[in-house]
Amino acid sequence: MNKVIRNYHGHLSGIYCMKIHEGLGVLVSGGRDSTARVWDIRVRKQIHALVGHSHTVGSVLTQEFEPHVITGSYDSFIKLWDIGTGRCINTLTNHKKSVRALV
Repeated sequence: MNKVIRNYHGHLSGIYCMKIHEGLGVLVSGGRDSTARVWDIRVRKQIHALVGHSHTVGSVLTQEFEPHVITGSYDSFIKLWDIGTGRCINTLTNHKKSVRALV
């Protein structure tokens, strides 16, 4: 009964978090390779590699009505990304330790 129906290959190391952006039909994964990757669920291809963290991406959050994703990293930064362009819109700083969860 348990069958793999889709595989997504691209992270260079372990994956720590995932979130589906239902409005856009994309999956966002965060990993130990310091990247978050955006995948088109329908065609199983990577759309963007969100590069800018210097340590593990430990948490991802999508915004239901916006084409954005938020990443929290063990580098103590939170970043807001535009899914359409794959670019960082804003970076929140001043955390003293790793950001491991977003709500």
